[in-house]
Amino acid sequence: MKSNLAKAGHENLIAGILSGGRSRRLGVDKGLIRWKGMTLVEHCMRNVSRLTSDIYVVTKNPGDYAGLGCPVLQDLFCIPTPLSGMVTIAPFVSAWLLLTASDTITTSALLFQELWASREPGKAVIAESEAGLEPFLGIYPAELLPMWEEAFRMKRFQLRKVLEKMPKVVLNVKGLEKRTGIEPLFLNLNRSEDLALLDTLPLHYDHP
Repeated sequence: MKSNLAKAGHENLIAGILSGGRSRRLGVDKGLIRWKGMTLVEHCMRNVSRLTSDIYVVTKNPGDYAGLGCPVLQDLFCIPTPLSGMVTIAPFVSAWLLLTASDTITTSALLFQELWASREPGKAVIAESEAGLEPFLGIYPAELLPMWEEAFRMKRFQLRKVLEKMPKVVLNVKGLEKRTGIEPLFLNLNRSEDLALLDTLPLHYDHP
């Protein structure tokens, strides 16, 4: 099943969007928060659709995400860690996985396009912000996905610890923002204070 949002596509790339459900901090399902006329998961789909038409949403509450125009996968595990969603999407990946999350809000598809353009065989391509490596702004080759599965099996839920051991290309977000003049390129929606920042974020859907 294909998403009907795609403008362009790479046949060997699928996008997995994690939308985990109700946030304990915010008290709502962050993927369903409306912003500038669409839900956050729909904004995410719109940006990743610039790279691929194969888009999957992974959630613990699939009934809440009906009608998106793409496959919605039931998270296989009830454990509250994004690793469970990553293990759920892994069997659908034949070559490359663009991994993101509905609460990682990108203001332009440019960041995903730069990640794709920076790939090297056998290496993940991961964005790095001032906070460190961003696992949900990454493109992963299929041969590295067992590292996520092993971490889940061993209950090693610190994602950045896994990334430290992973062969990778690192894309510096701040450098890309300075080079393109698009700032910020993304926002992680984790706290109630971040909700207030949503209205200040620009959108650059018209950017190539």
